[in-house]
Amino acid sequence: MIVFDLEWNRGYDTRSLDEILQIGAVRIAGLGQPVLDTFNVYIRPCVHKKFGPGAKGLPDLQRSVDSATDFSQGLSLFLEWCGGERELAAWGGDDFKALRQNCAYWKLPAPAFQREIDLQRAFGHVMGEDSRQISLQSAIETCGIPMRDTLHNALHDAMYTAAVSAWITEEALAYRPPRKKKRRERHRMPKFSAEQFPAQPKRRIGPYPAMQAVLNDKRARQPQCPVCGRELCVHRWSGPVGRCYYAAAGCKEHGQFLCRLTLAQLENGEWRGRISVPAITPELERAYQRALEAGTVNCTGSIRRKKKRRWYGSRPARQTGTAS
Repeated sequence: MIVFDLEWNRGYDTRSLDEILQIGAVRIAGLGQPVLDTFNVYIRPCVHKKFGPGAKGLPDLQRSVDSATDFSQGLSLFLEWCGGERELAAWGGDDFKALRQNCAYWKLPAPAFQREIDLQRAFGHVMGEDSRQISLQSAIETCGIPMRDTLHNALHDAMYTAAVSAWITEEALAYRPPRKKKRRERHRMPKFSAEQFPAQPKRRIGPYPAMQAVLNDKRARQPQCPVCGRELCVHRWSGPVGRCYYAAAGCKEHGQFLCRLTLAQLENGEWRGRISVPAITPELERAYQRALEAGTVNCTGSIRRKKKRRWYGSRPARQTGTAS
């Protein structure tokens, strides 16, 4: 069994990627067994221009910055070290998601292990805390494991995770929480404008390396009123429904209009969009209702910033004389 951990930088720019900075892992024969071998590699960041708050707090961030190893090389070294192991374990499911996300970004095949094990969920089941995610630090303290090394180092975290596995049973590994039934909410439909207008030209958006960047593009968020040409404003998209996202945007004079953003992924992996304001039909109303039920995506470029209050009156005269 391989127990691994990742450290990454969650970028807040147009590239929605949790860029991996370090891969750490240990090899054990089974739950609670001694560590047979260790693996550690620091990966040079090259996607995001800035480090997020989580990455800035990593104790070994500078070693990743100074590393000459890129993600493709680091992944190759990790898989070569894993050899024929068929079980990959981690504390929680985020590490598996980040690994697949980075592989997809760099167009690399994702590692194919026979079994992916979420030790955090299994430990929570043992502790009777199925509904709560227990942090690795809390698990270490609960088990009374001495903390000789700092956390948030991928190798150290993998070693601590392997140590905590001694409190986990095979029955807990097999446990799957019951799936919660989603309550189907009926969203209130806006009253769309009854204005008549000719078919509107569709505007191309992008291409961009990430889908979120298309949704955030200023041209996508500011379509024109099909009657007067005034700029509308989209704060959030609903969907997807197929390849489309939908939003309702209002013109002060002519009312609410339905905006549709159709996405397409190009052969090189980039994303392109096409924004349109179609005439409302019963079919489009049903599509918008399905989009509302699918969920919403906020546009980062539409966050309203608090304006500084300006002083327009006359200011009180400055006292320059001496007190009598």
